[in-house]
Formats: sequence, structure tokens, C-alpha cells
Amino acid sequence: MADDDELAKAIAQMREANERARGYADFFEFAPDRDIAEVGAVESLAESLASGGTALFTGLQSRGRGNDPPDCEALDAAAQRMAIEVTELVSADAIRASKAKGTPYWQEWDKPTFLSRLTDRMLAKDARYPKLKGGPYPGGYFVVVHTDEALLSPEFVRAALEGHEFRVQHISRAFVLLSYRAGTYPYFELRLRAANPAQVGTEGEP
Repeated sequence: MADDDELAKAIAQMREANERARGYADFFEFAPDRDIAEVGAVESLAESLASGGTALFTGLQSRGRGNDPPDCEALDAAAQRMAIEVTELVSADAIRASKAKGTPYWQEWDKPTFLSRLTDRMLAKDARYPKLKGGPYPGGYFVVVHTDEALLSPEFVRAALEGHEFRVQHISRAFVLLSYRAGTYPYFELRLRAANPAQVGTEGEP
């Protein structure tokens, strides 16, 4: 009976995932459970960091719906609790166009558009800091921005980010994580600069 229940549950999850599938830039949205998908994105970042000899954290776990923000928490090298928020960079216009046409459609990106939308995501997460639950988090407040946009290649992202600083008030470290390619998950750490508190949280949505 237990095996039958587990099978029924798995089938229900697969059906839910199929119904939710948007068919566009959804590499990191593979899981029917959003919590699992968020943890998966952070684990992918950790895997790429570890391949370069950097251990970002241990004990990663999802806080689950109702206990967020933050989406996840972990321990840093000094065993201090750290808060991790996960967000996605994706073109809503391209999702709508892809569904309407029923054929693959890919958003074209230029540097100003990329930086503008990435800044929106960063400011949105920065504004969530006062809402963090379960603190304190002496290990810091980290943000992971994942994307499966086909035309956001590692070469494009590297060039677009070169020399650019993001003005935030609360985020300790932030990364852009690309979907799996060439045997790894390419990632880029963002350069952060302290902003005027009065300017924080005026753009984007939590």
C-alpha cells in the first residue's frame, strides 16, 4: 500500500509539473515543488564554486513556504547562519510570445536591458531584508539570480558585468547562475556597493 501511495504521489507531481511547464527558459523550474527548485539552484551554484575550490556553505536547507523570506538558510565557514534568497531573471514577454506562437521564441538581450532587469531583481531582494524571518543571520544575506535565457551566454554576461557595480544596502554577496552547459553551471559574482538607504526598495517587486 505504501508503494502504491508513493507511486500515486509521484504521478500527481509529474502531472502538476507538466501543467505548470511554461515551455520557455525553464531549466531551473524542473521541480513541481518551488522549494525544491530553489534549493536545486543554490546547490548548482555550490557545485560550480566547489569545482573551483570554494566552499560557500554547508547545511543548506529550504525554509519552506510560510517561513520565507529567506528562501533558504545555511552555515558559512565559521558555522554562522546565513540567509539565501533565490530569484529568476526571465523575460515575461518571451514566455507569452512562446506560448502564443506555439513555437520556440527567444528574448534578444542587449547590455542596458540585461543590467536594468538584473538591477530590478537585486533591488527587489534588497528590499526584502527587513522582512527576513528566523534571524539573526550573522553569516550574511546572499542572493542567487538564476537564468535559463538561451541568449544570455557566459561570454555576454561576463562582458555586460565587467566594471558594473550594483548599489544595495543589505546584500552581502550575490551571484548570477546560468543553466548547465559544457559540463558546469557558469556563475558570476556581482560587484556590490553600499547605497543610500533612502534609495533602496524603490524599484522592482519582492
